[in-house]
Amino acid sequence: MTNWWRTYPWREIQTNLREIDMLDIRADQVVADLQRFKATLLMINAAGIIASYPTELPFHFQSPYLTGDSLEEIIAACHAAGIRVVARTDFSKVRRPLYEMHPEWAYRSANGQIADYNGDVAVCLNGGYQQEYALQIVEECLNKLDFDGIFFNMGGYQTRDYSGNYYGPCHCDNCRQRFAALFDLPLPTQEDMDDPVYRKYVRFKQITQRAHKEKVYNFIHNGWPHVAIASHREFGQGFYRQESNTAIDRPLPHWQYNASDNTKWVTSSFPEMVSSNTTVDFIDFPYRHVAVSPHQQALRLAQSLANGGALDYYLIGRLDNHEDRSGFAPVQELFHYHAANEDSYSGLTSKANIAVIHGPHGNIAEFRGWFRFLVEHHFCFDTLMEEVALALPWEKYAAIVLPDFQAISDALAARLDEFVAAGGVLIATGRSGFRDEDWEPRSRPVLQSLGIRQVKEIRTETRSCYLKFKDKSDFPHMAESDLLYLDGPYIDAEYAGDTEQFMNLIPPHMFGPPERCYYTEVSDAPGYVVHAHGKGKAIYLPWLPGALFHRQGYPNTSDFIGDLVAHVAGIVPVGGNLSPMVEVTHFHNANEGFDLVHLVNTSGHFGVSFFAPLPMSDLEVTVAYPQRPQRVRGLVSGAGYAHEWADGWLTVQVPRLEKFEAVRVE
Repeated sequence: MTNWWRTYPWREIQTNLREIDMLDIRADQVVADLQRFKATLLMINAAGIIASYPTELPFHFQSPYLTGDSLEEIIAACHAAGIRVVARTDFSKVRRPLYEMHPEWAYRSANGQIADYNGDVAVCLNGGYQQEYALQIVEECLNKLDFDGIFFNMGGYQTRDYSGNYYGPCHCDNCRQRFAALFDLPLPTQEDMDDPVYRKYVRFKQITQRAHKEKVYNFIHNGWPHVAIASHREFGQGFYRQESNTAIDRPLPHWQYNASDNTKWVTSSFPEMVSSNTTVDFIDFPYRHVAVSPHQQALRLAQSLANGGALDYYLIGRLDNHEDRSGFAPVQELFHYHAANEDSYSGLTSKANIAVIHGPHGNIAEFRGWFRFLVEHHFCFDTLMEEVALALPWEKYAAIVLPDFQAISDALAARLDEFVAAGGVLIATGRSGFRDEDWEPRSRPVLQSLGIRQVKEIRTETRSCYLKFKDKSDFPHMAESDLLYLDGPYIDAEYAGDTEQFMNLIPPHMFGPPERCYYTEVSDAPGYVVHAHGKGKAIYLPWLPGALFHRQGYPNTSDFIGDLVAHVAGIVPVGGNLSPMVEVTHFHNANEGFDLVHLVNTSGHFGVSFFAPLPMSDLEVTVAYPQRPQRVRGLVSGAGYAHEWADGWLTVQVPRLEKFEAVRVE
């Protein structure tokens, strides 16, 4: 059956097997363990660095540990139990003996060094292994074994090994020749977006990765159309797999909305793909055998469901020999819940009325700050990836946010201006639109709707700056605060004459000793501007409130943005008495005519730890709903909920919220 994944109840477990796990693996034990979780998919190691089945290819390194049940037997047992199986492959490296046979396959640093990590040698995307021989391995694997899907680990251009050692852009002969053919330039040695050669290299990577993905996708799709292909989002089919994970040296804070973030951009931007965002069981590569907080895993899974995604759990080794089973119970709980309610999780579309533009070259800190602003003030929003934003419908959105998204094309800028002209609201911060899609600086901002005539200066010395209110009528949460603090870049610009300017910048001034801690100057530079454009308006903030809030988290910033979106942009949030620690999403099933409103309790996130969320009582939530409902019930509690409906608004009483609730309205 082709496209089976579109309607399949997706509950995946990846047992990322070590070589030694194949010594005594038993197919019946694998199935029994999966059934205890009510899993519907298994991802299992198959091919690439090591062949986990008897291979006939001389360049496919054969595992010496295949003494347990075979992959063929495991797949057959899973299929007999109604469980589909996905092949895990990794073509980013080869074992050292294969490298020595084919040194032209290898990644090379600028000084010619290979990346050999414990006998596994990194290979380049442009070399013969990934371009040619990997497809022969895929062909053998899919012909020999009855897989339902295939996943490719660590694709693209890798520049670091598992210990974090950095090697820089690849300088193998294949990369040199291909880059020179496209741009007639030598390869850059550093990753620096201010270097025009490196900007060409970014474009080079996009071109070559797209071509390679197209080759692989067409090869598999044409030969085995029933196989679900992972993470080839350029083609909008199959499933997109990401990880909610942690790392010892990753800068803090932990991104508590990681699973919501990963899931939302897939379900918003690639609606025909399954979002399979996995909760990674372990702490980091060096600590793969100890689990993260079980409450963190539960939160990730609840966030995935709440944002229209599937369930996915990933651990090292087998379920029956795993040495830290502390995450099993919460994962089972969420998997069992989904199994009991899977009919409520198919055919869902978001009812969000805000879109946030996102992409791999966006300002991640500014984006995450805006993610928090919107979640914690209970605005429902989608995330549109810049690469496909033009192909998606925008009719349902009342507002679009550009969080310091610098690199946009002329075509996207034109559509954003058209969106505003037709009556929409655009909210942009910082340097949005200051560069083109190739990251080349523009002579002036491209968005006409913002009302910026020219940029005079990007100030970087802003420590001790404030923004002073002149009128707080649109900012009820700021009643006791006359100032916003500002730390980070500020764009000093000249604006069109019909642009309304609000607030005043207080320039840097003395902040010590206390006796001299006062300002004497208040400039005319604004804190935000509003520019009417056609039937709509654009709101521009010439600073980075999102990055500041993501870094520091003070209500001085968040309350201001919450009021700005509600009262200046005019967007109505979800109502009620919900804590900022409750994430709300709202989806609709057009086929069966019901809505699903999720409440996810994030109160267990405290500092750098994740604990059981604190139960909340006597909650009230108000959402838009076009007609009086016949039935309102909680899928988690199993109870009917008291509710009131008037003039297109539904208010539901939720007596108790623990991990999460899904309110089904019909």
